[in-house]
Amino acid sequence: MRHYPAMNHPQRNHSTRSIALAERAHNRASGGGGLGDIAIYILMRSCNVMMAERLGSLLAPHDLSALGYITMMALYSRPENLANPSELSEATGETRGNMTRICDELVDKGWMRRVPNVEDRRRVDLSLTDSGMALLNEVAPQLRRNADDFYKRTFAKSEKAALLQLLTQFSEALAGEL
Repeated sequence: MRHYPAMNHPQRNHSTRSIALAERAHNRASGGGGLGDIAIYILMRSCNVMMAERLGSLLAPHDLSALGYITMMALYSRPENLANPSELSEATGETRGNMTRICDELVDKGWMRRVPNVEDRRRVDLSLTDSGMALLNEVAPQLRRNADDFYKRTFAKSEKAALLQLLTQFSEALAGEL
């Protein structure tokens, strides 16, 4: 499992450097004019990378990857705690090949098990084991508290509400473009 430096480490925030490099490249390619709104994309991508690293570092003590956690939570949300790999692939946005790899890892760790499908004997479903559910019941509240504390430190209540509204609007606009 990869170890990530502390999130406040000065080398972790590449946003300023990324924007400066992108600005220089964009000016060279387009003959000037700056980045414009491309800067928003760069900042959002930088934040996404840092948030993924942050989640990875929070899950590392449990020997659980972010994709493993998301997969387990997707399964936990399903009726009767059952889903096939294709359904988990759709729920997480991962490819079927990557989902198979993730599920194999979670089965090997004893957090998920393969079970025969009662309606189609050719199909195999996945289910969380008792130890998998116990892990989620331990980790999910920790992640929630950590996120709550982070956003309280970072934003005023009104800023957080505005951010949520803007991100929702942004997500809906992007979904409409697909």
